Amino acid sequence: MSDSIRTSFRCGLRGFHVYQDIWKPVIGETLHCIHERNNIHDRYAIAATKRLPGRLADSIVGHLPREISRCTRFLISRGGNVKVTVIDSKHRRSPLVQGGLEIPVTVCIELDSTSKNILVLERYKKLVNENYKEPINGNFDDCTKDILRDLYESSDSGEDDTSSVD
Repeated sequence: MSDSIRTSFRCGLRGFHVYQDIWKPVIGETLHCIHERNNIHDRYAIAATKRLPGRLADSIVGHLPREISRCTRFLISRGGNVKVTVIDSKHRRSPLVQGGLEIPVTVCIELDSTSKNILVLERYKKLVNENYKEPINGNFDDCTKDILRDLYESSDSGEDDTSSVD
């Protein structure tokens, strides 16, 4: 992108417990992020991908946190380029109640510099700050109740409210 705007922030690349057999993170390694359309757990899932040895296509090696997947998906749909850079090769515990492992990364977002995109990127930064918290001294705020509430609400909204006539 020739004339572009950028932002970056730290977060955990989730799902390392699933991908640790196929991927070993290296500090400074950059991964490209895409919308994973067929993800059954999150329709807005943002997958970090990498070309692995012996593979013809890029492989998924982790996901951005669900708390920011929807707004990140919106940026991708506006032509945004999303990449993550590994900042620590050691995994950490995920703050989610179901557990899991994550790799610390820096997320870098780049968009064309238009007046609309400037506003969109400012709103995105605000949403990330409101919805995602990095650990302080290795300790997370417990956001399990919020995540479970959001999951419950999203499952309710997908149900058909029409009643059948006998």
